[in-house]
Amino acid sequence: MKKQILILSIILMMAGSALAQTVRTRIMSFENPGNRRILKTEEVNHWYYRSLPEKSMTLNVEGVERVQLRSFGIEALRKPQIFVIIDRQRTAFELTLNHRLNGYYMYDNIEFDIPAGTKSVEILCYQRSIYMRAFQMITIQPKPKVVRVPNRVIQAHAGMIDLTHNSSSSEYLTFNPTQALKFTLNNGRDGIVYVRARLTDRTLPKFSLYKDGELVDSYEFSLARSTKFSATGVRYLTIGMKLDLPLNDDSSVYELRADSDHLFMARPLLLKK
Repeated sequence: MKKQILILSIILMMAGSALAQTVRTRIMSFENPGNRRILKTEEVNHWYYRSLPEKSMTLNVEGVERVQLRSFGIEALRKPQIFVIIDRQRTAFELTLNHRLNGYYMYDNIEFDIPAGTKSVEILCYQRSIYMRAFQMITIQPKPKVVRVPNRVIQAHAGMIDLTHNSSSSEYLTFNPTQALKFTLNNGRDGIVYVRARLTDRTLPKFSLYKDGELVDSYEFSLARSTKFSATGVRYLTIGMKLDLPLNDDSSVYELRADSDHLFMARPLLLKK
């Protein structure tokens, strides 16, 4: 039984925490308050009010959708009540003792909705030992999360390989006759791509560039070998080729396809704006 009570308490605390994140309160002032007392807590100090004998207090509720009424008493009462009067319709709220604080009897908060078009609300309490404070409840509209689309997204390739030049290395993506290199540029970003191929015989390496599934152009390497770049496991590399990718208005898919039986290495880069 104690375990069930503990679990229920944790659930209520979590629900209260979620509510606090979506609702905030703003102090409202009574138009005709009577006597007042200050309530001091660790967080804030607020003035609380009681009405004049047999009189109600009035709240201006234009533009208010929901009101929270907080209250405390200075003596023990058997069945304390607060009446809310809207358009001459009286609604009674029983006050439930929550805890004691510095000799005060702290009651659970009361909340009620305000009908559209209502300009004022009366608060009436016949027990003179009860003090009240009203708060407007305001629902916080969460800001929409901005989903940032990456400028470049690699969708397919045949593997990665490091090309070394002057003791520094750069990561290249490979493609071959069975696996193309495919990537997307987003956010209107333009780019370039550096391409090299592995030479294995006297056959010329050939590949094609596509944008959004349509052929842009085909390219062919010579048999000239690079003397400055090298890669582990690759004996002969072609001279590098730089391609200016077709302009990207918003989001475009680019694809490099091998047209000959060679291993190709490519490095797509974004241009600076």
